[in-house]
Amino acid sequence: MEAGLELFGTLGYANTSIRAVSAAASLNSRYFYESFSSREDLLYSVYQRIVGDIFTKASKAVRNESTLEGQARASLRAAWTAVTEDRRKARIVALEVVGVSERLERLRHETRQALAQFTADNALKFTGRDVRLRLNPVLTARFLMGGVVEVLLEWINGDLDASADEVVDHFTALFTAAAYAAVTAGAQDGAQDGAPDGAPAGRGGADGKQ
Repeated sequence: MEAGLELFGTLGYANTSIRAVSAAASLNSRYFYESFSSREDLLYSVYQRIVGDIFTKASKAVRNESTLEGQARASLRAAWTAVTEDRRKARIVALEVVGVSERLERLRHETRQALAQFTADNALKFTGRDVRLRLNPVLTARFLMGGVVEVLLEWINGDLDASADEVVDHFTALFTAAAYAAVTAGAQDGAQDGAPDGAPAGRGGADGKQ
């Protein structure tokens, strides 16, 4: 696994052979097949471990947060740090797994869906019961996370002129504002205690009309 992380995260999946992985792990190539059926199988396992670590750290980060903004900031910082503390992980998550196989594409899709659900569930904790929504919270989270991935790609390529704190601050503001925009006026009023300064006041009905 460590050899896969190193080679996929530096040379890239296309440029990494089973022989190279085995050599990096100081093993004969035949031992590779005792644990993995193919290069793709190894990449699948490495990717799973990385995203599992992201979920674990984000879940732990929000446990002691009591406001919507606090949870958003804590989970975003934990997730961003989890992938950027090691450039190899960022490259594998954002680049190397893309288009490799149908199985990996399904896993990527399931991971995005799970992250969106995690984000939406955390936000809905602050809206009260029987909340009426005017935006689909999971779909909204998926849109926002698409932006996170784009920013991560810029970071990988060295094109991002912003610190980690600036990235987290920007996405915290966007995720929090989107969460309040997703619910109706009554639900927003019930959640305002957890709103950051400058959060939009609730307006309009469930159909979004003013």
